[in-house]
Amino acid sequence: MFFDRLYELKEELEKMGHEVLLPSMEDKHALKITYGEDYFSKLHSKFIREHFDKINESDAILVANFDKNNIRDYVGGNVLLEMGKAFDKGIPIFFLNDVPEISYREEILAMQPIVLNGDLSKLKSE
Repeated sequence: MFFDRLYELKEELEKMGHEVLLPSMEDKHALKITYGEDYFSKLHSKFIREHFDKINESDAILVANFDKNNIRDYVGGNVLLEMGKAFDKGIPIFFLNDVPEISYREEILAMQPIVLNGDLSKLKSE
């Protein structure tokens, strides 16, 4: 599952000396089904704000862009928002994998992410 891959990535980065702040790991689809769209929208807003606070505390962000929805190296709406926040604050943006071929590719490239091509050793602990 996607969350498991994020936890594995977190462990690997911590072994390299990085402090890792993850986004909310709530199953958003299940929350939406359980509580309905109105309540979920308010809850999702809270998750976004909490993660923006984490970005504000960060020296860099790493986009864990795994394949999803039949798109190689997928970047979804939430991640695009997070990238925009980091870009606005001058925080470097790293991509675990290549920039995907999606409709908002130009916007992603304009934020000048540093593509690691799966090689975390390219990150240097400060």
